[in-house]
Amino acid sequence: MNDPHHQRGAALIIVLGLVALIAGWAANAAYEDMLSLRRAENQQLSATAELACLSALKLARLALESDAKNSDTDNSEEDWALPPTPFPLDGGLVMGQLEDSNRFYNLNDLVTSEGVADRYSVVEVKRLFTLLELDPSLVDALVDWMDSDNLPSGSGGAEGEAYYGKPYSVKNARLDRWNELGMVAGFDAPVVQALQGIVMVRPAYTGVKTLVNINTADKRVLRMLFPQMTDADADAMIAARPYADLTTMITQPWAAGGNITRLSVTSDMFLLHAQAVFGHVDWKEDYLLARQGGKISLRWRERKIWQP
Repeated sequence: MNDPHHQRGAALIIVLGLVALIAGWAANAAYEDMLSLRRAENQQLSATAELACLSALKLARLALESDAKNSDTDNSEEDWALPPTPFPLDGGLVMGQLEDSNRFYNLNDLVTSEGVADRYSVVEVKRLFTLLELDPSLVDALVDWMDSDNLPSGSGGAEGEAYYGKPYSVKNARLDRWNELGMVAGFDAPVVQALQGIVMVRPAYTGVKTLVNINTADKRVLRMLFPQMTDADADAMIAARPYADLTTMITQPWAAGGNITRLSVTSDMFLLHAQAVFGHVDWKEDYLLARQGGKISLRWRERKIWQP
């Protein structure tokens, strides 16, 4: 005959086991619910932050349209170029910084729209590399990445053999994004970092080289265009900004041997760096805006997931 005390003990153990299972299930369900709520919250905050950046884009468009109507030049003293001021929006913060892309040298000018190296641009970019104490032969590797043929260029050319073992091959086309530079043979992180703030990657118009705005350009950009320009010449030129036209440039002694036709006092493309912070979500986006005849168009948009 079964011992009733033993039966009650076994039943108690079973009940305790069931309670433990139910408690574990409840804790796991509560944790899953918490994760679901956090995911929903992140999605909501991310959507709000993205819309806030798009609002900054709308304001940038309006600012550039207004500037085109009221000014014949572009310089760093104009309203569109003012430092960003974060402003509150629906419990978060949003800000945007505009900078003209014509202050930089466009690396896509190294090759023509037909995919052939432009020898004048190659000389200019090699001059910049020398100014920056970088190996000028790296420019040949960049040209090989961009031109349409499969033949090495100059002394530092890098075609197929330089990319053996890589998960990609030579592009043989112009650059699409700045980060693409890191894929070119020899362009390690220090080289790419040294070029930041001086050159950029932007679309190039067919048959036309990108103009450099003398009212905003870095002095190293100016010196790469004018081989006889010294540091002192560049500093003096920058101190006298803004310029209403190119008349002053033509009369300068250092202009000999340079290319005045590459200069402008206006800009036709602008970079917008937008940032929105809502809760723990920090959303950053870059937009490239083209302005032609007062009309503003979006050329590309890029989410900044990670920044060095």
